Amino acid sequence: MGLNIRNWGMIAEHSDEERKALRGWYFFDWANQAYALTCMTVVVPALMANLYNQATGGGSEWAGLNVTGDSFYAIILAISMAIVALTAPALGVIADRVPIKKKMLYWYTVVGIIFTALMGIAPFLGNQGYMFLALTFVIATVGFSGGNTIYYAFMPYMAKKEHMDKVSSWGYAYGFIGGSILLLFHLGVILASPLETNVNLAIVFVSSSLWWWGFGALMFKWTPEPDIPSPAEFAGETSFAKTLSAVKMAYVQVWTTLREIRRFKVLAFFLLAYLLFYDGVNTINGMASAFGESVLRINPVMNIALLLTVNIVAIPMSVAFGALAEKWGTKQSLMTALVIYCLVAVTAIGFAPLTLDGDADHQRYDFQYDWDDSDNSYHLTTLYDRGVEGWVSSEGDGDTVFRNAFNIYLMDDDGEERTTLGLVDATLLVAAFDDAHEHRFSFHFSGGALDGSATVGDQHPTNLDQGGPMDWWPQAMRDNVWEPLDISVSLQWIILGFFIGCVMGAAGAQARSMFTMLIPESRTTEFFGFFGFIGKAAAMVGPILYALSVGMFDSRVAILSIVVLIIVGTLLTSKVDLEEGIKVAAAEDAKWRESQKS
Repeated sequence: MGLNIRNWGMIAEHSDEERKALRGWYFFDWANQAYALTCMTVVVPALMANLYNQATGGGSEWAGLNVTGDSFYAIILAISMAIVALTAPALGVIADRVPIKKKMLYWYTVVGIIFTALMGIAPFLGNQGYMFLALTFVIATVGFSGGNTIYYAFMPYMAKKEHMDKVSSWGYAYGFIGGSILLLFHLGVILASPLETNVNLAIVFVSSSLWWWGFGALMFKWTPEPDIPSPAEFAGETSFAKTLSAVKMAYVQVWTTLREIRRFKVLAFFLLAYLLFYDGVNTINGMASAFGESVLRINPVMNIALLLTVNIVAIPMSVAFGALAEKWGTKQSLMTALVIYCLVAVTAIGFAPLTLDGDADHQRYDFQYDWDDSDNSYHLTTLYDRGVEGWVSSEGDGDTVFRNAFNIYLMDDDGEERTTLGLVDATLLVAAFDDAHEHRFSFHFSGGALDGSATVGDQHPTNLDQGGPMDWWPQAMRDNVWEPLDISVSLQWIILGFFIGCVMGAAGAQARSMFTMLIPESRTTEFFGFFGFIGKAAAMVGPILYALSVGMFDSRVAILSIVVLIIVGTLLTSKVDLEEGIKVAAAEDAKWRESQKS
Protein backbone atom coordinates (compact mmCIF):
# COMPACT_ATOMS: atom_id res chain seq x y z
CA MET A 1 0.00 0.00 0.00
CA GLY A 2 2.93 2.30 0.80
CA LEU A 3 4.10 1.96 -2.80
CA ASN A 4 0.73 2.95 -4.25
CA ILE A 5 1.33 6.11 -6.27
CA ARG A 6 -2.21 7.25 -5.49
CA ASN A 7 -1.07 7.91 -1.91
CA TRP A 8 2.16 9.72 -2.74
CA GLY A 9 2.13 13.28 -1.40
CA MET A 10 -1.52 13.15 -0.33
CA ILE A 11 -2.90 15.13 2.64
CA ALA A 12 -4.70 12.90 5.18
CA GLU A 13 -7.49 15.39 5.90
CA HIS A 14 -8.37 15.89 2.22
CA SER A 15 -11.56 14.59 0.66
CA ASP A 16 -11.39 12.26 -2.35
CA GLU A 17 -12.05 15.17 -4.72
CA GLU A 18 -9.32 17.28 -3.13
CA ARG A 19 -6.87 14.38 -3.40
CA LYS A 20 -7.74 13.92 -7.05
CA ALA A 21 -7.20 17.63 -7.71
CA LEU A 22 -3.82 17.55 -5.94
CA ARG A 23 -2.82 14.40 -7.83
CA GLY A 24 -3.62 16.12 -11.13
CA TRP A 25 -1.45 19.07 -10.07
CA TYR A 26 1.43 16.74 -9.19
CA PHE A 27 1.15 14.95 -12.54
CA PHE A 28 1.53 18.19 -14.46
CA ASP A 29 5.02 18.47 -12.95
CA TRP A 30 5.57 14.82 -13.93
CA ALA A 31 4.49 15.74 -17.48
CA ASN A 32 6.34 18.97 -18.18
CA GLN A 33 9.66 17.64 -16.92
CA ALA A 34 9.80 15.98 -20.33
CA TYR A 35 10.72 19.45 -21.54
CA ALA A 36 12.53 20.80 -18.48
CA LEU A 37 14.84 17.81 -18.07
CA THR A 38 15.16 16.05 -21.42
CA CYS A 39 14.94 19.02 -23.79
CA MET A 40 15.84 22.17 -21.89
CA THR A 41 18.55 20.67 -19.67
CA VAL A 42 20.06 17.72 -21.57
CA VAL A 43 19.46 17.67 -25.31
CA VAL A 44 19.02 21.24 -26.53
CA PRO A 45 22.02 22.88 -24.78
CA ALA A 46 24.47 20.26 -26.06
CA LEU A 47 22.83 20.05 -29.50
CA MET A 48 22.72 23.83 -29.95
CA ALA A 49 26.34 24.16 -28.81
CA ASN A 50 27.37 21.39 -31.19
CA LEU A 51 25.44 22.78 -34.16
CA TYR A 52 26.84 26.26 -33.51
CA ASN A 53 30.40 24.93 -33.22
CA GLN A 54 29.92 22.93 -36.43
CA ALA A 55 28.72 26.02 -38.27
CA THR A 56 31.38 28.40 -36.95
CA GLY A 57 34.36 26.14 -36.31
CA GLY A 58 34.23 26.35 -32.53
CA GLY A 59 33.24 29.97 -32.09
CA SER A 60 33.07 33.41 -33.66
CA GLU A 61 33.16 37.08 -32.69
CA TRP A 62 30.10 39.27 -32.16
CA ALA A 63 30.66 42.94 -31.37
CA GLY A 64 34.24 42.18 -30.41
CA LEU A 65 33.26 39.43 -27.95
CA ASN A 66 34.07 35.75 -28.39
CA VAL A 67 30.93 33.62 -28.77
CA THR A 68 31.24 29.86 -28.30
CA GLY A 69 28.66 27.11 -28.50
CA ASP A 70 27.82 27.34 -24.80
CA SER A 71 27.63 31.15 -24.72
CA PHE A 72 25.42 31.17 -27.86
CA TYR A 73 23.01 28.88 -26.04
CA ALA A 74 23.15 31.24 -23.03
CA ILE A 75 22.15 34.17 -25.27
CA ILE A 76 19.19 32.26 -26.73
CA LEU A 77 18.08 31.15 -23.25
CA ALA A 78 18.22 34.77 -22.06
CA ILE A 79 16.02 35.90 -24.96
CA SER A 80 13.37 33.29 -24.18
CA MET A 81 13.41 34.20 -20.48
CA ALA A 82 13.12 37.91 -21.29
CA ILE A 83 9.91 37.28 -23.26
CA VAL A 84 8.42 35.28 -20.38
CA ALA A 85 9.56 37.84 -17.81
CA LEU A 86 7.71 40.63 -19.62
CA THR A 87 4.43 38.71 -19.61
CA ALA A 88 4.51 36.80 -16.29
CA PRO A 89 3.21 39.58 -13.99
CA ALA A 90 0.35 40.47 -16.31
CA LEU A 91 -0.62 36.82 -16.65
CA GLY A 92 -0.71 36.53 -12.88
CA VAL A 93 -2.93 39.56 -12.42
CA ILE A 94 -5.38 38.45 -15.13
CA ALA A 95 -5.60 34.97 -13.64
CA ASP A 96 -6.14 36.50 -10.18
CA ARG A 97 -9.18 38.43 -11.37
CA VAL A 98 -10.68 36.12 -13.99
CA PRO A 99 -11.27 32.34 -13.68
CA ILE A 100 -9.10 31.41 -16.68
CA LYS A 101 -6.06 29.77 -15.10
CA LYS A 102 -6.71 26.42 -16.78
CA LYS A 103 -7.41 28.01 -20.16
CA MET A 104 -4.19 30.04 -20.02
CA LEU A 105 -2.20 27.02 -18.89
CA TYR A 106 -3.74 24.94 -21.69
CA TRP A 107 -2.67 27.28 -24.49
CA TYR A 108 0.83 27.81 -23.13
CA THR A 109 1.17 24.04 -22.91
CA VAL A 110 -0.07 23.49 -26.48
CA VAL A 111 2.43 26.01 -27.84
CA GLY A 112 5.25 24.40 -25.89
CA ILE A 113 4.34 20.91 -27.09
CA ILE A 114 4.09 21.84 -30.79
CA PHE A 115 7.42 23.64 -30.92
CA THR A 116 9.15 20.94 -28.89
CA ALA A 117 8.25 18.46 -31.62
CA LEU A 118 9.42 20.89 -34.33
CA MET A 119 12.89 21.09 -32.75
CA GLY A 120 13.49 17.59 -34.07
CA ILE A 121 13.91 19.07 -37.58
CA ALA A 122 17.00 21.13 -36.63
CA PRO A 123 19.71 18.40 -36.91
CA PHE A 124 18.75 17.82 -40.56
CA LEU A 125 19.29 21.45 -41.64
CA GLY A 126 23.10 21.57 -41.83
CA ASN A 127 24.79 24.90 -41.07
CA GLN A 128 21.41 26.60 -40.56
CA GLY A 129 20.28 24.05 -37.99
CA TYR A 130 21.39 26.03 -34.98
CA MET A 131 19.29 29.04 -36.04
CA PHE A 132 16.14 26.95 -36.54
CA LEU A 133 16.75 25.22 -33.21
CA ALA A 134 17.20 28.60 -31.53
CA LEU A 135 13.88 29.89 -32.90
CA THR A 136 11.83 26.84 -31.98
CA PHE A 137 13.54 26.61 -28.59
CA VAL A 138 12.62 30.20 -27.73
CA ILE A 139 8.94 29.62 -28.53
CA ALA A 140 8.80 26.24 -26.77
CA THR A 141 10.49 27.70 -23.69
CA VAL A 142 8.00 30.57 -23.59
CA GLY A 143 5.24 27.95 -23.64
CA PHE A 144 6.86 25.92 -20.87
CA SER A 145 7.93 28.80 -18.62
CA GLY A 146 4.82 30.89 -19.10
CA GLY A 147 2.70 27.85 -18.31
CA ASN A 148 4.74 27.19 -15.19
CA THR A 149 3.92 30.67 -13.90
CA ILE A 150 0.24 29.78 -14.05
CA TYR A 151 0.84 26.24 -12.77
CA TYR A 152 2.63 27.54 -9.66
CA ALA A 153 -0.32 29.83 -8.97
CA PHE A 154 -2.50 26.75 -8.36
CA MET A 155 -0.35 25.61 -5.43
CA PRO A 156 -1.85 27.78 -2.64
CA TYR A 157 -5.26 26.31 -3.51
CA MET A 158 -4.05 22.71 -3.27
CA ALA A 159 -3.71 22.57 0.53
CA LYS A 160 -3.54 24.69 3.66
CA LYS A 161 -0.48 26.81 4.34
CA GLU A 162 0.90 24.43 6.97
CA HIS A 163 1.12 21.72 4.28
CA MET A 164 2.99 23.85 1.70
CA ASP A 165 6.40 22.30 2.46
CA LYS A 166 4.99 18.83 1.79
CA VAL A 167 3.05 19.82 -1.33
CA SER A 168 5.97 21.73 -2.82
CA SER A 169 8.48 18.93 -2.10
CA TRP A 170 6.22 16.21 -3.49
CA GLY A 171 5.55 18.32 -6.59
CA TYR A 172 9.28 18.32 -7.27
CA ALA A 173 9.52 14.61 -6.47
CA TYR A 174 6.79 13.77 -9.02
CA GLY A 175 8.65 15.87 -11.58
CA PHE A 176 11.92 14.05 -10.98
CA ILE A 177 10.22 10.64 -11.18
CA GLY A 178 8.44 11.43 -14.45
CA GLY A 179 11.52 13.04 -15.93
CA SER A 180 13.72 10.09 -14.94
CA ILE A 181 11.43 7.51 -16.53
CA LEU A 182 11.42 9.43 -19.80
CA LEU A 183 15.19 9.97 -19.66
CA LEU A 184 15.67 6.21 -19.31
CA PHE A 185 13.60 5.70 -22.43
CA HIS A 186 15.62 8.31 -24.31
CA LEU A 187 18.88 6.76 -23.14
CA GLY A 188 17.66 3.46 -24.59
CA VAL A 189 16.77 5.16 -27.88
CA ILE A 190 20.21 6.74 -28.21
CA LEU A 191 22.17 3.63 -27.18
CA ALA A 192 20.14 0.83 -28.74
CA SER A 193 18.39 2.31 -31.77
CA PRO A 194 19.79 1.17 -35.14
CA LEU A 195 18.70 4.48 -36.67
CA GLU A 196 21.08 7.36 -37.39
CA THR A 197 21.73 10.00 -34.71
CA ASN A 198 19.56 12.71 -36.25
CA VAL A 199 16.55 10.38 -36.45
CA ASN A 200 17.06 9.39 -32.83
CA LEU A 201 17.10 13.07 -31.82
CA ALA A 202 13.82 13.59 -33.68
CA ILE A 203 12.33 10.65 -31.74
CA VAL A 204 13.51 12.25 -28.48
CA PHE A 205 11.78 15.55 -29.24
CA VAL A 206 8.52 14.01 -30.47
CA SER A 207 8.28 11.56 -27.55
CA SER A 208 8.92 14.43 -25.12
CA SER A 209 5.96 16.29 -26.65
CA LEU A 210 3.69 13.26 -26.36
CA TRP A 211 4.71 12.63 -22.74
CA TRP A 212 4.10 16.28 -21.85
CA TRP A 213 0.64 16.23 -23.39
CA GLY A 214 -0.42 12.76 -22.20
CA PHE A 215 0.28 13.24 -18.49
CA GLY A 216 -0.39 16.99 -18.53
CA ALA A 217 -3.96 16.29 -19.61
CA LEU A 218 -4.62 14.79 -16.16
CA MET A 219 -4.44 18.22 -14.56
CA PHE A 220 -6.93 19.65 -17.05
CA LYS A 221 -9.22 16.71 -16.27
CA TRP A 222 -8.84 16.38 -12.48
CA THR A 223 -7.84 19.78 -11.08
CA PRO A 224 -10.68 22.32 -10.99
CA GLU A 225 -10.40 26.02 -11.68
CA PRO A 226 -9.80 27.71 -8.28
CA ASP A 227 -12.43 30.12 -6.99
CA ILE A 228 -11.56 33.77 -7.60
CA PRO A 229 -11.97 35.87 -4.41
CA SER A 230 -12.85 39.07 -6.31
CA PRO A 231 -13.59 38.46 -10.01
CA ALA A 232 -13.47 41.45 -12.34
CA GLU A 233 -15.64 42.54 -15.23
CA PHE A 234 -13.88 44.14 -18.18
CA ALA A 235 -15.16 46.91 -20.39
CA GLY A 236 -15.93 46.31 -24.06
CA GLU A 237 -18.53 44.61 -26.19
CA THR A 238 -16.25 42.25 -28.15
CA SER A 239 -13.84 39.61 -26.88
CA PHE A 240 -10.93 41.57 -28.37
CA ALA A 241 -11.96 44.76 -26.57
CA LYS A 242 -12.35 42.91 -23.30
CA THR A 243 -8.93 41.33 -23.78
CA LEU A 244 -7.34 44.75 -24.32
CA SER A 245 -9.13 46.03 -21.25
CA ALA A 246 -7.84 43.07 -19.23
CA VAL A 247 -4.26 43.57 -20.43
CA LYS A 248 -4.39 47.28 -19.58
CA MET A 249 -5.75 46.49 -16.13
CA ALA A 250 -3.06 43.84 -15.69
CA TYR A 251 -0.13 46.18 -16.30
CA VAL A 252 -1.70 48.88 -14.13
CA GLN A 253 -1.96 46.22 -11.41
CA VAL A 254 1.65 45.16 -12.00
CA TRP A 255 2.78 48.73 -11.41
CA THR A 256 0.60 48.84 -8.29
CA THR A 257 2.16 45.58 -7.08
CA LEU A 258 5.64 46.99 -7.65
CA ARG A 259 4.76 50.00 -5.52
CA GLU A 260 2.95 48.03 -2.83
CA ILE A 261 5.69 45.42 -2.49
CA ARG A 262 7.41 47.97 -0.25
CA ARG A 263 4.75 47.29 2.36
CA PHE A 264 5.89 43.66 2.46
CA LYS A 265 9.52 44.38 3.32
CA VAL A 266 10.42 40.81 4.27
CA LEU A 267 8.89 39.48 1.07
CA ALA A 268 10.70 42.12 -1.02
CA PHE A 269 14.02 41.27 0.66
CA PHE A 270 13.48 37.56 0.04
CA LEU A 271 12.65 38.25 -3.62
CA LEU A 272 15.99 40.03 -4.00
CA ALA A 273 17.81 37.07 -2.44
CA TYR A 274 15.75 34.68 -4.55
CA LEU A 275 16.60 36.55 -7.74
CA LEU A 276 20.31 36.05 -7.04
CA PHE A 277 20.44 32.43 -5.88
CA TYR A 278 17.71 31.19 -8.22
CA ASP A 279 19.53 32.93 -11.05
CA GLY A 280 22.72 31.10 -10.15
CA VAL A 281 21.22 27.67 -9.61
CA ASN A 282 19.10 27.74 -12.77
CA THR A 283 21.89 29.13 -14.92
CA ILE A 284 24.34 26.43 -13.86
CA ASN A 285 21.69 23.73 -14.29
CA GLY A 286 20.75 25.09 -17.71
CA MET A 287 24.33 25.58 -18.91
CA ALA A 288 25.81 22.28 -17.66
CA SER A 289 25.10 20.31 -20.82
CA ALA A 290 26.39 23.07 -23.12
CA PHE A 291 29.49 23.51 -20.91
CA GLY A 292 30.13 19.77 -21.10
CA GLU A 293 29.85 19.83 -24.91
CA SER A 294 31.92 22.94 -25.62
CA VAL A 295 34.52 22.88 -22.83
CA LEU A 296 34.92 19.24 -21.79
CA ARG A 297 33.78 17.44 -24.96
CA ILE A 298 31.61 15.12 -22.88
CA ASN A 299 29.97 12.09 -24.48
CA PRO A 300 26.30 13.09 -25.14
CA VAL A 301 25.23 9.88 -23.42
CA MET A 302 26.92 11.14 -20.25
CA ASN A 303 24.68 14.22 -20.28
CA ILE A 304 21.69 11.91 -20.03
CA ALA A 305 23.49 9.86 -17.37
CA LEU A 306 24.16 13.09 -15.46
CA LEU A 307 20.49 14.05 -15.39
CA LEU A 308 19.42 10.52 -14.52
CA THR A 309 21.80 10.62 -11.58
CA VAL A 310 20.46 14.03 -10.57
CA ASN A 311 16.85 12.86 -10.79
CA ILE A 312 17.30 9.51 -9.07
CA VAL A 313 19.08 11.16 -6.15
CA ALA A 314 16.71 14.15 -6.13
CA ILE A 315 13.55 12.05 -5.73
CA PRO A 316 14.22 10.93 -2.14
CA MET A 317 16.25 14.05 -1.30
CA SER A 318 13.39 16.40 -2.24
CA VAL A 319 11.17 14.56 0.21
CA ALA A 320 13.98 14.33 2.79
CA PHE A 321 14.61 18.07 2.65
CA GLY A 322 10.86 18.62 3.01
CA ALA A 323 10.99 16.61 6.23
CA LEU A 324 14.15 18.48 7.24
CA ALA A 325 12.32 21.76 6.70
CA GLU A 326 9.64 20.66 9.16
CA LYS A 327 12.36 19.94 11.74
CA TRP A 328 14.91 22.71 11.08
CA GLY A 329 12.69 25.27 9.38
CA THR A 330 12.25 26.13 5.73
CA LYS A 331 14.91 28.85 5.69
CA GLN A 332 17.62 26.69 7.27
CA SER A 333 16.84 23.82 4.91
CA LEU A 334 17.07 26.17 1.90
CA MET A 335 20.38 27.66 3.03
CA THR A 336 21.91 24.20 3.60
CA ALA A 337 21.02 23.23 0.03
CA LEU A 338 22.51 26.44 -1.38
CA VAL A 339 25.80 26.11 0.51
CA ILE A 340 26.24 22.55 -0.79
CA TYR A 341 25.41 23.76 -4.29
CA CYS A 342 28.12 26.44 -4.16
CA LEU A 343 30.78 23.94 -3.09
CA VAL A 344 29.83 21.57 -5.90
CA ALA A 345 29.85 24.34 -8.52
CA VAL A 346 33.34 25.50 -7.51
CA THR A 347 34.55 21.92 -7.85
CA ALA A 348 32.92 21.69 -11.29
CA ILE A 349 35.02 24.64 -12.51
CA GLY A 350 38.00 22.33 -11.96
CA PHE A 351 36.63 19.48 -14.08
CA ALA A 352 39.13 18.46 -16.76
CA PRO A 353 39.60 15.60 -19.24
CA LEU A 354 42.59 13.42 -18.40
CA THR A 355 45.69 13.84 -20.56
CA LEU A 356 45.56 11.81 -23.78
CA ASP A 357 48.07 8.96 -23.41
CA GLY A 358 48.67 7.35 -26.78
CA ASP A 359 47.53 3.75 -27.28
CA ALA A 360 45.85 3.55 -23.87
CA ASP A 361 43.48 6.37 -24.89
CA HIS A 362 43.12 5.56 -28.59
CA GLN A 363 39.31 5.72 -28.45
CA ARG A 364 39.36 9.14 -26.76
CA TYR A 365 40.96 10.85 -29.77
CA ASP A 366 38.66 12.71 -32.16
CA PHE A 367 40.00 10.93 -35.25
CA GLN A 368 41.12 7.34 -34.68
CA TYR A 369 42.90 5.40 -37.44
CA ASP A 370 43.18 1.60 -37.11
CA TRP A 371 45.42 -0.50 -39.36
CA ASP A 372 43.75 -3.32 -41.25
CA ASP A 373 46.09 -6.05 -42.55
CA SER A 374 43.44 -7.37 -44.91
CA ASP A 375 43.59 -4.32 -47.20
CA ASN A 376 46.80 -2.67 -45.96
CA SER A 377 45.09 0.57 -45.08
CA TYR A 378 43.93 2.67 -42.12
CA HIS A 379 40.23 2.89 -41.28
CA LEU A 380 38.79 6.01 -39.66
CA THR A 381 36.54 6.08 -36.62
CA THR A 382 35.45 9.41 -35.12
CA LEU A 383 34.79 10.22 -31.47
CA TYR A 384 31.20 9.34 -30.50
CA ASP A 385 30.70 8.20 -34.14
CA ARG A 386 29.78 11.72 -35.22
CA GLY A 387 31.67 11.54 -38.49
CA VAL A 388 33.94 14.24 -39.86
CA GLU A 389 31.05 16.57 -40.68
CA GLY A 390 29.74 16.11 -37.16
CA TRP A 391 32.93 17.65 -35.79
CA VAL A 392 34.57 19.90 -38.39
CA SER A 393 32.87 23.03 -39.66
CA SER A 394 32.59 23.11 -43.46
CA GLU A 395 32.77 26.92 -43.60
CA GLY A 396 33.33 28.38 -40.11
CA ASP A 397 36.41 30.55 -39.60
CA GLY A 398 37.36 28.74 -36.42
CA ASP A 399 38.31 25.56 -38.31
CA THR A 400 40.08 27.24 -41.24
CA VAL A 401 43.58 26.17 -40.15
CA PHE A 402 42.39 22.62 -39.57
CA ARG A 403 40.57 22.37 -42.91
CA ASN A 404 43.54 23.74 -44.85
CA ALA A 405 45.89 21.22 -43.25
CA PHE A 406 43.79 18.08 -43.03
CA ASN A 407 40.57 18.20 -45.05
CA ILE A 408 42.24 16.65 -48.11
CA TYR A 409 42.76 13.49 -46.03
CA LEU A 410 39.31 13.57 -44.37
CA MET A 411 36.98 14.42 -47.27
CA ASP A 412 37.04 13.47 -50.97
CA ASP A 413 36.33 15.73 -53.95
CA ASP A 414 32.62 14.86 -53.83
CA GLY A 415 32.33 16.01 -50.21
CA GLU A 416 32.10 12.47 -48.85
CA GLU A 417 34.01 11.31 -45.79
CA ARG A 418 37.22 9.35 -46.51
CA THR A 419 36.87 6.43 -44.12
CA THR A 420 39.92 4.59 -45.54
CA LEU A 421 43.46 5.86 -46.13
CA GLY A 422 46.26 3.99 -47.87
CA LEU A 423 49.70 4.04 -46.25
CA VAL A 424 50.98 6.83 -48.54
CA ASP A 425 48.13 9.24 -47.76
CA ALA A 426 48.24 8.29 -44.07
CA THR A 427 51.98 9.08 -44.00
CA LEU A 428 51.33 12.48 -45.58
CA LEU A 429 48.62 13.13 -42.98
CA VAL A 430 51.05 12.38 -40.15
CA ALA A 431 53.67 14.63 -41.78
CA ALA A 432 51.13 17.50 -41.69
CA PHE A 433 50.91 17.21 -37.88
CA ASP A 434 54.01 19.35 -37.45
CA ASP A 435 52.63 22.20 -39.57
CA ALA A 436 49.25 22.79 -37.90
CA HIS A 437 48.70 23.16 -34.15
CA GLU A 438 46.11 25.95 -33.90
CA HIS A 439 43.03 23.75 -33.97
CA ARG A 440 40.64 21.96 -31.56
CA PHE A 441 41.02 18.30 -32.61
CA SER A 442 43.24 15.26 -32.05
CA PHE A 443 44.48 12.32 -34.19
CA HIS A 444 45.89 8.92 -33.25
CA PHE A 445 47.09 5.96 -35.34
CA SER A 446 46.96 2.41 -34.00
CA GLY A 447 48.82 -0.46 -35.67
CA GLY A 448 50.79 -0.59 -38.90
CA ALA A 449 53.86 1.47 -39.77
CA LEU A 450 52.42 4.64 -38.19
CA ASP A 451 51.49 3.01 -34.86
CA GLY A 452 51.50 5.60 -32.07
CA SER A 453 51.61 8.66 -34.33
CA ALA A 454 49.42 11.34 -32.76
CA THR A 455 48.78 15.05 -32.45
CA VAL A 456 46.63 17.18 -30.16
CA GLY A 457 45.63 20.71 -31.18
CA ASP A 458 46.39 23.69 -28.97
CA GLN A 459 42.64 24.34 -28.51
CA HIS A 460 41.75 20.74 -27.64
CA PRO A 461 39.89 20.33 -24.30
CA THR A 462 42.77 18.31 -22.79
CA ASN A 463 45.03 21.34 -23.25
CA LEU A 464 44.17 23.31 -20.11
CA ASP A 465 46.55 26.19 -20.80
CA GLN A 466 44.16 28.29 -22.88
CA GLY A 467 45.19 31.66 -21.44
CA GLY A 468 42.23 31.99 -19.07
CA PRO A 469 42.53 33.37 -15.52
CA MET A 470 41.05 30.16 -14.03
CA ASP A 471 43.18 27.67 -16.00
CA TRP A 472 45.28 26.97 -12.87
CA TRP A 473 42.29 25.46 -11.07
CA PRO A 474 41.42 22.58 -13.47
CA GLN A 475 45.17 21.99 -13.92
CA ALA A 476 45.62 21.69 -10.15
CA MET A 477 42.56 19.44 -9.85
CA ARG A 478 43.78 17.20 -12.68
CA ASP A 479 47.32 16.96 -11.29
CA ASN A 480 46.30 16.34 -7.68
CA VAL A 481 42.89 14.64 -7.83
CA TRP A 482 41.61 13.42 -11.19
CA GLU A 483 44.77 11.78 -12.58
CA PRO A 484 46.14 10.30 -9.29
CA LEU A 485 42.73 8.71 -8.64
CA ASP A 486 42.17 7.93 -12.36
CA ILE A 487 38.81 9.74 -12.34
CA SER A 488 37.82 10.32 -15.97
CA VAL A 489 35.87 13.41 -16.98
CA SER A 490 32.81 11.18 -17.45
CA LEU A 491 33.05 9.99 -13.85
CA GLN A 492 33.61 13.59 -12.72
CA TRP A 493 30.35 14.39 -14.51
CA ILE A 494 28.45 11.64 -12.66
CA ILE A 495 29.87 12.75 -9.29
CA LEU A 496 28.57 16.23 -10.10
CA GLY A 497 25.14 14.75 -10.82
CA PHE A 498 25.05 12.96 -7.47
CA PHE A 499 25.73 16.06 -5.39
CA ILE A 500 23.53 18.34 -7.49
CA GLY A 501 20.74 15.79 -7.12
CA CYS A 502 21.06 16.02 -3.34
CA VAL A 503 20.15 19.71 -3.32
CA MET A 504 18.59 20.78 -6.64
CA GLY A 505 15.02 19.82 -5.85
CA ALA A 506 15.39 20.96 -2.24
CA ALA A 507 16.51 24.46 -3.25
CA GLY A 508 13.57 24.93 -5.61
CA ALA A 509 10.96 23.35 -3.36
CA GLN A 510 11.97 25.20 -0.21
CA ALA A 511 12.25 28.54 -2.02
CA ARG A 512 8.75 28.05 -3.46
CA SER A 513 7.43 27.02 -0.05
CA MET A 514 9.08 30.00 1.66
CA PHE A 515 7.55 32.38 -0.86
CA THR A 516 4.10 30.84 -0.31
CA MET A 517 4.42 31.51 3.43
CA LEU A 518 5.24 35.18 2.85
CA ILE A 519 2.34 36.10 0.53
CA PRO A 520 -1.28 36.91 1.45
CA GLU A 521 -3.72 34.19 0.42
CA SER A 522 -6.05 36.87 -0.94
CA ARG A 523 -3.46 37.91 -3.56
CA THR A 524 -1.86 34.57 -4.42
CA THR A 525 -1.96 34.62 -8.20
CA GLU A 526 -0.94 38.28 -8.41
CA PHE A 527 2.10 37.61 -6.23
CA PHE A 528 2.87 34.32 -7.96
CA GLY A 529 2.80 36.23 -11.22
CA PHE A 530 5.31 38.62 -9.73
CA PHE A 531 7.25 35.61 -8.38
CA GLY A 532 7.27 34.24 -11.92
CA PHE A 533 8.51 37.60 -13.19
CA ILE A 534 11.37 37.62 -10.67
CA GLY A 535 12.24 34.02 -11.51
CA LYS A 536 12.24 34.63 -15.25
CA ALA A 537 14.11 37.92 -14.87
CA ALA A 538 16.71 36.02 -12.87
CA ALA A 539 16.83 33.30 -15.48
CA MET A 540 17.47 36.02 -18.06
CA VAL A 541 20.22 37.83 -16.14
CA GLY A 542 22.24 34.69 -15.40
CA PRO A 543 22.71 33.58 -19.02
CA ILE A 544 23.56 37.15 -20.05
CA LEU A 545 26.24 37.29 -17.36
CA TYR A 546 27.49 33.88 -18.50
CA ALA A 547 27.72 34.97 -22.16
CA LEU A 548 29.49 38.22 -21.28
CA SER A 549 31.98 36.36 -19.05
CA VAL A 550 32.74 33.92 -21.86
CA GLY A 551 33.15 36.81 -24.29
CA MET A 552 35.61 38.65 -22.05
CA PHE A 553 37.32 35.66 -20.42
CA ASP A 554 36.21 32.03 -20.87
CA SER A 555 33.61 29.47 -19.80
CA ARG A 556 35.26 28.59 -16.49
CA VAL A 557 35.24 32.23 -15.40
CA ALA A 558 31.58 32.33 -16.49
CA ILE A 559 30.73 29.52 -14.05
CA LEU A 560 32.64 31.32 -11.27
CA SER A 561 30.67 34.53 -11.87
CA ILE A 562 27.44 32.58 -11.41
CA VAL A 563 28.71 30.98 -8.17
CA VAL A 564 29.25 34.49 -6.77
CA LEU A 565 25.55 35.23 -7.37
CA ILE A 566 24.51 32.13 -5.42
CA ILE A 567 26.79 33.05 -2.51
CA VAL A 568 25.38 36.59 -2.29
CA GLY A 569 21.81 35.27 -2.54
CA THR A 570 22.51 32.74 0.23
CA LEU A 571 23.87 35.45 2.54
CA LEU A 572 20.79 37.60 1.93
CA THR A 573 18.49 34.63 2.58
CA SER A 574 20.11 34.19 6.00
CA LYS A 575 18.87 37.70 6.88
CA VAL A 576 15.21 37.03 5.99
CA ASP A 577 12.90 37.22 9.04
CA LEU A 578 10.42 34.51 8.05
CA GLU A 579 8.24 34.83 11.14
CA GLU A 580 7.78 38.57 10.64
CA GLY A 581 6.94 38.04 6.98
CA ILE A 582 4.25 35.48 7.85
CA LYS A 583 2.66 37.94 10.32
CA VAL A 584 2.54 40.69 7.69
CA ALA A 585 0.88 38.36 5.17
CA ALA A 586 -1.70 37.26 7.78
CA ALA A 587 -2.47 40.89 8.60
CA GLU A 588 -3.06 41.63 4.92
CA ASP A 589 -5.49 38.69 4.69
CA ALA A 590 -7.36 39.86 7.78
CA LYS A 591 -7.64 43.34 6.27
CA TRP A 592 -9.01 41.89 3.04
CA ARG A 593 -11.62 39.80 4.89
CA GLU A 594 -12.82 42.88 6.74
CA SER A 595 -13.16 44.78 3.48
CA GLN A 596 -15.27 41.95 2.05
CA LYS A 597 -17.68 42.12 4.99
CA SER A 598 -18.32 45.78 4.35
